[in-house]
Amino acid sequence: MEKFVEDRVKVQLGTKCVDAAVCVPASETRVHTAVILTHGAGGDMNVPQLVSLSHALASSGFICLRFTCRALNLSYRVKVYHAVWDYLKSLQRFNIRHIFVGGRSMGSRAAAALARQLSEGTEGAVHGVICLSFPLHPPGQTHAHHQRSEDLRALPGHVPVLFVSGTGDNMCDKVLFDRMVTELKAPTEVYLVKGGSHGLTSSMAAEPWNRVNISFPGAVSSVRVPFSSATGTNVASLFGENAKVLKLLRSEILQTEVRVLYELLYILNNSFRGNKTLKGLKQVEQCVNRLKNMKLDVALDELTCLCPNRIQRNLSIKTGSCDVPSQPMLEWLCLKVLGAAQLMSCTLDRCCRAFSLSHQHMKCEEFIILNLVITSLLSRLWVIFRGVLVSLSTLYQQLLVFHREVAQAQPMPFLTAFSLPPDVAQLLSPSHALMLIKRPKPGSHAKEHKEAQKKEKISTARVKKRGQKGRVREDLGVAIQRGLVDDTDMKPFLQVFRNFQETPNKSDGTLRFQKLVREATSFTDMAACLEEQITWCKSQQRKKEKRLLTFLRLKCHKMTCLEAAGYNVQRKLPSFRREALWASSLQGSAPRTFRLSASLRMNPRRRARFHYLRRQLRFSTIKTGVKKNHLRRERRRRSRTCELSASGPSEEEESSRTTHKETPQTVHCEDDIDDIFASVGL
Repeated sequence: MEKFVEDRVKVQLGTKCVDAAVCVPASETRVHTAVILTHGAGGDMNVPQLVSLSHALASSGFICLRFTCRALNLSYRVKVYHAVWDYLKSLQRFNIRHIFVGGRSMGSRAAAALARQLSEGTEGAVHGVICLSFPLHPPGQTHAHHQRSEDLRALPGHVPVLFVSGTGDNMCDKVLFDRMVTELKAPTEVYLVKGGSHGLTSSMAAEPWNRVNISFPGAVSSVRVPFSSATGTNVASLFGENAKVLKLLRSEILQTEVRVLYELLYILNNSFRGNKTLKGLKQVEQCVNRLKNMKLDVALDELTCLCPNRIQRNLSIKTGSCDVPSQPMLEWLCLKVLGAAQLMSCTLDRCCRAFSLSHQHMKCEEFIILNLVITSLLSRLWVIFRGVLVSLSTLYQQLLVFHREVAQAQPMPFLTAFSLPPDVAQLLSPSHALMLIKRPKPGSHAKEHKEAQKKEKISTARVKKRGQKGRVREDLGVAIQRGLVDDTDMKPFLQVFRNFQETPNKSDGTLRFQKLVREATSFTDMAACLEEQITWCKSQQRKKEKRLLTFLRLKCHKMTCLEAAGYNVQRKLPSFRREALWASSLQGSAPRTFRLSASLRMNPRRRARFHYLRRQLRFSTIKTGVKKNHLRRERRRRSRTCELSASGPSEEEESSRTTHKETPQTVHCEDDIDDIFASVGL
């Protein structure tokens, strides 16, 4: 393996720049081969598969360049790919003679299209194509395979193609893929990942214990074995652990939480479709439904029926033999328990992910009550499923102990292809495996516990002697031992609290801004105040105030432009001043112009209809007022004498005509201003 260096570069594409990363081996002067890779739809160049592949190629002595292009238009992607290819060819520090192009999913389609274009112009421009998870067709739409493979079919014979696909890829039908490979002119090589999906990852059902329906062993369910007091103890422990798991799975608390989860999904699916929290809750629902479909409780009921009860165990100890579950039955139950344990681990991960998404919404103060309900539900589900996982781990250990004893007495192996893992923790992530480690109880070590109590009493007495009246209480779920050293100097710690009073008040900037806003007489002065306050909010990490003031700055800029054009916008200044004062402090209720009803906020069509009707109402009111004024002036003009009419229009009539001509324009302008801010809910 050779050392390499990764550099982040910018590839120029017209007026835009494309982010790229170049992995260069240490012996770059002797390297003559380069590989260009790109991601699929919805990803970037930091996809773990592309990163690991580029690092592996660079450590093997190849230059690897990967870039990001999030466009979903294939022709634009090919254009970006061509610009990256030109950039790599133009680098003078390398002596590149061979270039391979490739990508994952949609990126492989762009690579094939670029290879087709370059091979038609110049032979040897591309020396090969690498297709990772080539999307032969959309999921469930196999009729589109010919269109997507058109570029591959047009490749000449001197451009080889490497395919890496999963056998479980739902975007690459096996029969259609084999037929396409046989029809290509270019030499091909295919590498299939067994059980791999479109992401080249093994599906959860690849392992035998992760199947929803595990085939029942076609053998006897119970056998007669020698029964001793030790065997009776093992059976009693197995019976107890089995009862614990059944109690958790059938508890009313779990059933209630699952019903609440379904109700929340119904509400979110109808009102907040496309929300990330909804997607996280759907993943939790998938795990819950999978646990139901596994029918673990039915399998554990079968174990309860096959295990002897307390009376039967006492009688069997006297007789020396008893009917117990057979080895195939115990191995089948072990597979069920392993699958349920790994499913619980996946459920805990998905609960954490959905919790973090909902917590992000709460930080942004969006749908606070709804997200509060979601986070509390996910917290309770996480605690319940953690308890199920711990109980399943203990049950699996008891099953293995009893399985070894039954296998020695009546060997009937059911699982011959592999052996059962010795512990559930081997299938879990490190964080979940730590949950299965039993912590020592405080009463297990009596001497250490007494010594700790003595130390705690001594430290408490010393604190009281030093004049500390209050006692700190910490609710961490475990006992906390505190100790104080005799020569501990508390002056540096107390100095922090003394200096805390002397720190400047962060509200000084807000008060100064509010004073300037009240003194502002035009929108130009208001814009200067907003610029200064936005800079101050950014330095003080006040994100919400900065966001609101930035929006008000945009609104103020529009008003300044209208004011410079000669329009009278002074009547908007008081309401704008109230908005700026509220946005700087966020105290009290928001101004009316900052609020919008919940029904209009949640329904875009209703909001658009509302603004349209309000605009029509204002236009009709304005037209009615103008018409009445016009009729009133007409009556006055007719009542005047002919002498005045013959001598020409008077100054009053001229001013009235001027006013009549200017009034609709001014009103129309103000109405346009209202429409501008009504469209954004202000």
